[in-house]
Amino acid sequence: MKNLSSEEIDLLRHNARCVVRELGLLNDAYFEIGVTLAERHLLIELASWDSPTMGEIAERLLLDKSTASRLIGKAMKKGYIQYTSDAKDKRKKIIHMTEVGRRTLAAFEPIAFNQTKDALSTLSAEEIELVYRGVALYAKGLKNSRLKNRKLIEERDRLDEINGRWAGLGLALRLFAEGDEERLYEIFREVVDSGNQFPYESNSIQEFHRQFFGPNSQVYVVHSSGGEILGGFFIKPNFSGRSDHIANAAYMIKSTHRGQGIGTLLAKASLEIAKELGFQAMQFNMVFSQNFVALKLYQKLGFNIVGTIPSAIRNPDGNYQTGYVLHRELDM
Repeated sequence: MKNLSSEEIDLLRHNARCVVRELGLLNDAYFEIGVTLAERHLLIELASWDSPTMGEIAERLLLDKSTASRLIGKAMKKGYIQYTSDAKDKRKKIIHMTEVGRRTLAAFEPIAFNQTKDALSTLSAEEIELVYRGVALYAKGLKNSRLKNRKLIEERDRLDEINGRWAGLGLALRLFAEGDEERLYEIFREVVDSGNQFPYESNSIQEFHRQFFGPNSQVYVVHSSGGEILGGFFIKPNFSGRSDHIANAAYMIKSTHRGQGIGTLLAKASLEIAKELGFQAMQFNMVFSQNFVALKLYQKLGFNIVGTIPSAIRNPDGNYQTGYVLHRELDM
């Protein structure tokens, strides 16, 4: 996308304001009809929509429910609409246009139609095509921006919710600091020695560094209010080059604190942080088939098994178990 200058943005805003003025949208009432802009949008939607609910109206008009409720209440007082209760669910209100509403729509809709027709008739065929394309593209841009902002708000809300749950447990999540290494390494050794989660044979400090602290890794730790490190995870690109948009992560928790929901919160937090880092997907390359707790959690969080590797992990007793490749899109 080209870098937009402030002059270009101001010019578009100026022309948009001119369109609003030319259409007479600054007037609270439409000529002598006495219907507001919001009420016109409501009646236009009802004319092409059979029996919507209040929630559906709010979604179609891009209004929050309280604003939609006020709009519908005022339209009812003017006699434009009425509502009935759904036969199956009495709490659900179905919106209908009244005869007064239909007459009001018939009074202003031809004005708007002819206004648009008259404006286009002054332009050439090529200019009309440009208008169609330009308005459609600008509407697309506005929608994309709205959805992007809504997504960012939803992601912040999810992280706030996760942080609230950490606080409810008396815990907090933060980036790894140099002073955390010894205590996090103790957890790493414990997890490797259990043989139930990581396929590494070595629990050395070198192996710990190699797995957790690559050049593009970010490591997070969860700690108690007293500063005790209880676990953590890393996030890093699973592949390099043109596949570096896929993340990889691994989690570990101190054995004395398992079964308390910490693992679930670590996984959820890693997904949200991976999104903030710009990753588009998360992939686990080797999940033990006998690690039933982890498999159940990952699938609950939206991961799918996309690959099966027979006899992938050698157990301490000499037998083998299957390994699974799990994958999840982050735009979910």
